[in-house]
Amino acid sequence: MLTIRHEPTTDAHREEVAAAFDDSPFMRAKTDTSGGMVDGVDCLATGEFFRVLDDGKPVAFYVLRARNGRAGIVAEITLAHGRADVDLVDAVLPLIEKQCAGCHAMRIETRRAGLMKKLERAGYQRASVILTKELK
Repeated sequence: MLTIRHEPTTDAHREEVAAAFDDSPFMRAKTDTSGGMVDGVDCLATGEFFRVLDDGKPVAFYVLRARNGRAGIVAEITLAHGRADVDLVDAVLPLIEKQCAGCHAMRIETRRAGLMKKLERAGYQRASVILTKELK
C-alpha cells in the first residue's frame, strides 16, 4: 500500500535530489525545464519534500509547492523521482491530487514527451509552450 510522508528538508534530502537530477548530465538533459538556470536542489527552496512509501519502504519522492493563482491556489509538483517499477502517474499522482484536494488546479512542468502523453491521458492539458534560442 502506498502512503505519503512529509519530511522537513535536510542536507540528506538535498544530496538525494542532486544524485537523482543534478549529478548526471544525462538526467539534467532529460529533466531540466529551466535551460540550466535552476538545479533540482533549487526546487527544494520553495517547496515541501514528500516521500512515497510502499508498505513502509521508500519508492519515490516529490516536491510540492502552492502558488496563488487568479482562480485560487495552484499546487505545483516541482520535481518527482521514483524507482523504475513505480508508475508515478498511475500510482502516485492520484494520491498527490487527493492531497491537494482544496486547490483549484495542479501544475506540472516537463520536457519529457512520453510523460506529457501520460499526463494528458490522466486529464491534464498543455497550458503553454516555452521557446528558446541560443544566442552567441
